[in-house]
Amino acid sequence: MLVAIDKTTQSRYKNIIAGSLASMFEWYDYAVYGYFAVIIGKNFFPHADKIMEIMSAFAVFATGFIMRPLGSTLFGYIGDRVGRRKALSLSVFMMAIATCLLGIIPTYQQVGIFAPILLVTIRLFQGLAVGGNYGGSFVFAIEHAHPNKRGFAGSLVAVGVIVGFLMGSAIAGLFSNVLNENDLQEWGWRIPFLLGLIALFAGVYIQKHTEETPYFQSMKATIQEKTQLPITTIFKEQKQKIAQAVGFILFDVVGIYVLFSFMTTYFTTYTNISAQTALQMNTINLLCMVLCIPLFGIAADKFGYKKIMYFAAGAFLIASYPAFVMFSQGQVLQCWLIQLFFAIVMAAVYGVLPVAIVELFPVDVRYSASSFVCNVSAAIFGGTAPWFSTWLIYKTKLLTAPAFYLMLVSIFGFIAIRSMQFVDKK
Repeated sequence: MLVAIDKTTQSRYKNIIAGSLASMFEWYDYAVYGYFAVIIGKNFFPHADKIMEIMSAFAVFATGFIMRPLGSTLFGYIGDRVGRRKALSLSVFMMAIATCLLGIIPTYQQVGIFAPILLVTIRLFQGLAVGGNYGGSFVFAIEHAHPNKRGFAGSLVAVGVIVGFLMGSAIAGLFSNVLNENDLQEWGWRIPFLLGLIALFAGVYIQKHTEETPYFQSMKATIQEKTQLPITTIFKEQKQKIAQAVGFILFDVVGIYVLFSFMTTYFTTYTNISAQTALQMNTINLLCMVLCIPLFGIAADKFGYKKIMYFAAGAFLIASYPAFVMFSQGQVLQCWLIQLFFAIVMAAVYGVLPVAIVELFPVDVRYSASSFVCNVSAAIFGGTAPWFSTWLIYKTKLLTAPAFYLMLVSIFGFIAIRSMQFVDKK
């Protein structure tokens, strides 16, 4: 009996770790674009105004998010009708190929207007792929977890997401330090995208060495009886829960892109902090976030999901404006400590978000619903966050302007958290 329990536990964690690795590689591929936005702007959207170059690059960054709801619908159908494992592995394959192509496309100087067209096209395919991963990987891991450790299991997948960002930040920092500016501008920026091809191995592993979730296996007998598309079902029966989920996911999709992806550009554009220093701060703070996320996952299992969620919402509301006042002063140690504080706050968000979103929805539409709410939120608010933050500063002439966006997010978050009721547990 003890051997059987050990094998069951081992199998659970093998599947959970596989879901985490899928997220890690997928989000490295997707996020590395943000760290090279300034260089991409120069290579694909040459303009006399540096800010317009950056805004053009971030506009393309946002276009990838347009396809994410479509990706969630497509892969959600696969996940709820064919299998969680199949949907997850296919999304990883698609992302790996698209990211590799980003590393080899010609620049504006080489092929003119065709360069930004190719860039946008590939970015759209990246969005389609991540639409099948984000939310879906949460379902895959949590449905494999022990009933009393679902928060912890979800937090491990969230760790994969942030490690993907961390890898992107670390590799961007590495190439910024070892290459001179001309080499980085001409060819060095391509290498991190080419490295994204490694994600293919994660896709193969998921397909060949993981198991289907017990939740999906339990509903196999009734799948053939379902004639209505999962996405149609959630719009008919789950509208209130969709709104609640989106309200909390805003902390994720706006918070991470404003406070981390955008901040490297913020520091180098609006303060005297160098690109190398900004990337180093970003990398260290993302690492601290990774270390804290599982602790909040454990806390969510022990104390309840909502207590962790309220902590994150309160921190955003109270601390955002003072933080941007200090960010705008450009003092390295001060900026590092403030971003570190928000790394801990974002760890709370990621520690509870996966399990809270998954347990909002019933099993038969869970992959579609979780993917849809995560990716619609990201498409509308996350992908536009760096561009919108830049625009706010441009229009108001206030370096603190992004703080008001974060504070507004916290208000919607409080409303959403208050009304949430979870299907399975807390």
